[in-house]
Amino acid sequence: MPNTATNTATKPDAPTAPTAAYKPPKGVEHSMPWGTGKARVKIHADWLLVREQGVPAAEIFFTSYQAPGPGRPVTFCFNGGPGAASAFLHVGAVGPQRLTFSATGQILPPPARLVDNAETWLKFTDLVFVDPVGTGLSRTVAESKLEQQGVDADTEKTAKHAKDLPDAKKPFYKLKRDIEVLAEFVAQWLNRFGRWDCPVSIAGESYGGFRVGKLLRALPERGVAISGAIMISPAIDFLAIGGSDYDLWPWVNTLPTMALAAAYHGRSRGRFAGLKPEAVREHAEAFAEGPFASMLIRGDRTPAKERDAVLRDFADATGLPPELAQRHGGRVGFEAFGRELLRDQGLVCGLYDATVTGPNVFPDREGSPSPDPTLSGIMGAYTAGINTLLRGRYGLAAEREYLLLGMEVNEWWQDDSGAGYYERHLDCADDMRYGMAVNPAVKLMICHGWYDLVTTYFASKRSVSLLRLPESLRGRVSFRNYDGGHMFYAWDKSRKALTKDAAQVVGG
Repeated sequence: MPNTATNTATKPDAPTAPTAAYKPPKGVEHSMPWGTGKARVKIHADWLLVREQGVPAAEIFFTSYQAPGPGRPVTFCFNGGPGAASAFLHVGAVGPQRLTFSATGQILPPPARLVDNAETWLKFTDLVFVDPVGTGLSRTVAESKLEQQGVDADTEKTAKHAKDLPDAKKPFYKLKRDIEVLAEFVAQWLNRFGRWDCPVSIAGESYGGFRVGKLLRALPERGVAISGAIMISPAIDFLAIGGSDYDLWPWVNTLPTMALAAAYHGRSRGRFAGLKPEAVREHAEAFAEGPFASMLIRGDRTPAKERDAVLRDFADATGLPPELAQRHGGRVGFEAFGRELLRDQGLVCGLYDATVTGPNVFPDREGSPSPDPTLSGIMGAYTAGINTLLRGRYGLAAEREYLLLGMEVNEWWQDDSGAGYYERHLDCADDMRYGMAVNPAVKLMICHGWYDLVTTYFASKRSVSLLRLPESLRGRVSFRNYDGGHMFYAWDKSRKALTKDAAQVVGG
């Protein structure tokens, strides 16, 4: 697809009484050729205002692509974190331009390079990439006003004119408020572009997948019917992915992925050695839900002989040293696994894709002091790629920094879904059940990379099996797993497969 585009400034929404005194930054419009004729895709890189009690409170940045044709579906895409901007999906898998990686998803030497994306979802749906507050180019109005005065918010928080800034940002860094803002954004975008008569879908990655689950309920409550939903490497149930000495399922859910990673690196032993990946998965899942889970449930009540046998099998499956498996009692966190599997080679495994390795430059230190080769290594590429697209090719003039991954957002994130002393069960499973009951026609696809240690495929598989959906609804849920990790779409064959599968869900 050619990269030529025509730039014109976006006309702002007609001001109403509450908003006449405040305008968001000026966005841009573009167009680019589409197909073999004279048709063109309309591109908008712009902001929508979110209000509180009628007063502008935040500027939500978006990039949308609308191809010609009546009644085309539209899909809203967002990432997770919390604190991650939509650039990962935008220039990683879904948009008309993407970054170049190796065939198996590894970062290439700089500078980052954008190419036409043969697998863009624009072939079958219009696209809207959304950056929540504190990510990408989205800011609170309080921050934006300081920016317009030439004041740097991050370095002037202690100054008199910025003393209230943290309180202005924190309300948006909450679970319930975040969903409300995204639902409001979708409705506003449909209003602005007159698209209420089109099929609407949503797609989110990681915590963005969690957002999809929540929005399956929240959007219909705002009158937005959902045709399709795609959860990419999602966190459905947080109790299923973060473990302690006193729970069970995170350890069970992670074991099959560890076994696959061990097999990939040739570290499987015993009855797991020499098996093909499909056989490794089958054996590891059966072992995880059977003898391994039983041992974890009983803890020190497990007979010593049985416990030793289970831990030997655990070490053989995961490729870890037997003494480490014994010391941890089988509760080996994914960070420890990534650090220890290839320690003798001076390597660490990527936590987001265990097939990717990097040098272990702090071999004598515990924790994860060495940079993760699957996250730290790609930050520069994605940041350069999205800035090249928005500023270089689309001509967006905003000077503010594009925040690819805002750790401040992650650190301040709170659960405002209820009150009380006791820790609540943080999940989107009930919202998925509720949303599918309200709209039994919705198609839901849940997809993972086999080698993702952070949000594992088995965690989602098990969580969905506990939803107790009637068969009519269960048939609307599909699972897809691909080679690769959390961002499996960086693998060429996985990105192609994802696009083909997504077309069946959001393609109208």
